Amino acid sequence: MSRYVNPVRLLASAFTLAAMLVPAYFFVIRDEAEPGIARAELVETVASRPVGLNVGQYAPDFEISTPERKRVRLSDLRGRPAVVNFWATWCGSCLTEMPDLKALQEERGVDNVSILAINAGETWAQADEFIDFLAAPFVFALDPGLVVSDAYGVYGLPLSVFLDSEGVVRGVYRGHAQPEILETLVKAAFDAAPHGELPVVLRTVSHIPRDRVLKVTDDEAGLRFEGRSLRCDISYCAREVAGDALRAVAGVREALFSDAGGTDRALVVHLEAGAGRESVIEGVKRALENVPDPVYDQPIVVRDR
Repeated sequence: MSRYVNPVRLLASAFTLAAMLVPAYFFVIRDEAEPGIARAELVETVASRPVGLNVGQYAPDFEISTPERKRVRLSDLRGRPAVVNFWATWCGSCLTEMPDLKALQEERGVDNVSILAINAGETWAQADEFIDFLAAPFVFALDPGLVVSDAYGVYGLPLSVFLDSEGVVRGVYRGHAQPEILETLVKAAFDAAPHGELPVVLRTVSHIPRDRVLKVTDDEAGLRFEGRSLRCDISYCAREVAGDALRAVAGVREALFSDAGGTDRALVVHLEAGAGRESVIEGVKRALENVPDPVYDQPIVVRDR
């Protein structure tokens, strides 16, 4: 890979410095859809081998919105190697990595490798300024509700998934990938083969601040809970890992998950006669907190409406 001073990368430093100076709490993610931007959805993956995020598995398919309000599926990119890169404007290492991804795509040929750059957790307005500045021929996409980011286990940024032309995972890299590492992983995607040994380097990863809220409302049959801790995707499924514990909560007669947008995000609890409302809420909260979640690891905040 050619080595040269990249003016775009130098200018990106200005965005990086600004990102470092903004208080992190400003970017706490809320599980809400942005007006005008359709929520990302997990869809069935058409595959001839297991689906997952390990090398050799088909990457889970999804449908997501671009800044132009168009919809794109990961499977639409099959036919040539692809890099799925998760990033945000507050992530300094993301911004300095982007010009290297752009240079790699220009070297390999825009028609030969696709880069799907997914903004994790920000609005269109927050992401658009840097997208315009970078002027890269990427397929940019927005994941303000972290539906895809959660499913792909994106705890910190940047994170890149390297796929061969059939959509099979050939490498996953957490942290800022230097140009030589990018080249090694992209070569594995082109060759549809395991990548070579990667150098041991210090990786800078920016943790995504997540809002782990459990919303509670009264339902005709009892209580309704909503929150990302109730989701079901490739990396975590509350119905499978916490279902028995939730049904065992004192005062719960029945616990039913409901689907929304392809993921389990709601739980309706039917109460036994005389069950204490507050004790059931606390029991559900504890049951969810006792199950390891790969991306939501802070205590649950209950919002009783």
